[in-house]
Amino acid sequence: MTCKHVSFLGIVACSLFGMAVVLNAEQNGLVNRVGKRLPADAAPLERQVYRYMAREPETLDVSVALGRAENSEFLFERLLLFDQNNDLIPGAAERWEVSEDGLTWSFHIRPDSRWSDGRPVTARDFEYTFRRLLDPSVGNRLAFLYYDIKGAQAYNTGGNTPVVNLGVRAVDDLTFQIMTEKPSPFIPYLAAFQGSSPVPAWQVEKYGRRWTDAGNCVSNSSYLLVDWRAGDRITFELNPGYSGPNKGFVERMVEIFTVPGSAQAVLAYENNEIDRTSVTVEDIDRIRRDPVLGQQLNTFPYFATTYLIMQTQQEPFNDVRVRQAFAHAIDREALCRVVHRGMHQPAYSMLPSGFSASAGDKYKSAQVYNPSRARRLLQEAGYPEGRGFPHVEFFITGKTSREVQAIQNMIKQVLNVDIDIGTLESRTLGERMYNYEAPMTLLSWWFDYPDPHNMLTAPWRTRPKGFGRQDWLHPAFNDYVDRAAHELDPEKRLAMYDRAERILSEEVGGIFLYHRYAFDLRKPWLKGIKKDRMGYYPYLEHNSNVWFDLYIGATD
Repeated sequence: MTCKHVSFLGIVACSLFGMAVVLNAEQNGLVNRVGKRLPADAAPLERQVYRYMAREPETLDVSVALGRAENSEFLFERLLLFDQNNDLIPGAAERWEVSEDGLTWSFHIRPDSRWSDGRPVTARDFEYTFRRLLDPSVGNRLAFLYYDIKGAQAYNTGGNTPVVNLGVRAVDDLTFQIMTEKPSPFIPYLAAFQGSSPVPAWQVEKYGRRWTDAGNCVSNSSYLLVDWRAGDRITFELNPGYSGPNKGFVERMVEIFTVPGSAQAVLAYENNEIDRTSVTVEDIDRIRRDPVLGQQLNTFPYFATTYLIMQTQQEPFNDVRVRQAFAHAIDREALCRVVHRGMHQPAYSMLPSGFSASAGDKYKSAQVYNPSRARRLLQEAGYPEGRGFPHVEFFITGKTSREVQAIQNMIKQVLNVDIDIGTLESRTLGERMYNYEAPMTLLSWWFDYPDPHNMLTAPWRTRPKGFGRQDWLHPAFNDYVDRAAHELDPEKRLAMYDRAERILSEEVGGIFLYHRYAFDLRKPWLKGIKKDRMGYYPYLEHNSNVWFDLYIGATD
């Protein structure tokens, strides 16, 4: 049976079809409403409810407002998805291939794929999605990630490129193509990036920015939005019309609004009000000492790097010796051990351990803590013992943290340089960074997809003002990452990224502080999170298939 119409009868028909699948399958074990057999140790269906806490999203429009649509990425099935190892698996596309010249990627849509209102998911939905996320009038801050697509940068930066010249097209209802100017081996990763989530054109055109509100939201994954209580919670349930390969186990997911990892979230976890919560440095020591909570604590690499950026085209940071002096003045070992209570790993370059092309500690000497060298470099730059060093503001958001104070104190103690800390609202600081008006600030970059093109090129390649958050410019670095992006030989490609990372570390495009690890608490009954090839059980909510793998286990 197929469900093609938007009518009420069509939706009912889809639901009845899903129920028929369940009734047929229940004869052979515990099966949920989308026909997925639950593991033998699963709790009854009425207990298959996953509860967690997160910030209330401003929207669920993932493809153009990712930063404001947290923890809702699972609503939309992208062409491809990532598994627990960040390997590609089929999503809305059942298969994909690249042309012999490496310039055209074809994705073949699953014929039975449906939106939650019963309409078929087609290649034209993805054509609309990619055109929309690159439309300059939409204001997608992450549009630059798609600039390797033919015509994308010219179209997005307000040129006269007609949208029909953009390198995305629906060949027919089931074939979507992405075309590039040069071979780009990372395109399948881009297709799996959560920002590439499809949107239903008819709902966007009818409701505008409110198309993801309760009652308006139409999705294409194993889950759909059923309720949104502002300031309280949002509820998702299994989508009975979904028949793809990524069916969820739990019948319902309830997102309760708060700051994840906050004292409120940990308290709710201890009261059994939620099944999982992230853990911050404020609670880590207590949790480690607790005989119960300590057993429920998990950790895994988050493939994220925290670093300082500076205005490198203006004094004093236009002098590489000043940047190097600051880099050598910061004791990352102490920062990670004392301030972050051993939760993170000191960083001396951008790519985290375990990430493709990571240099590990290969370039550690470029930014390692070395007070005498730091002082010598600052003196060579014309500021002996910090004398005559200009006023510098260190902008942050929120309250001044122990981390920021530690960095401020280290720079003072080693270089005798005073750094003033200024607090700005998050959006204001973002605007300042894009306009190159933040003399110094702290940033973290979480990987969007597991390729060095994302963690080296995206944040560090020179962009026009307004399209990048830092102004560092190094022609050789740009050349290496540009050539690596289009190199098809894996060994040559990784070698180019390695050279680029060396330049980035030695020339101090940024001061790298630490690679982030995630810590979370998980109830013993929260099951299904898979082990990765490094031996961890990662809960990478924004990039993996974890939402569809987890289930509630029996506790009797």
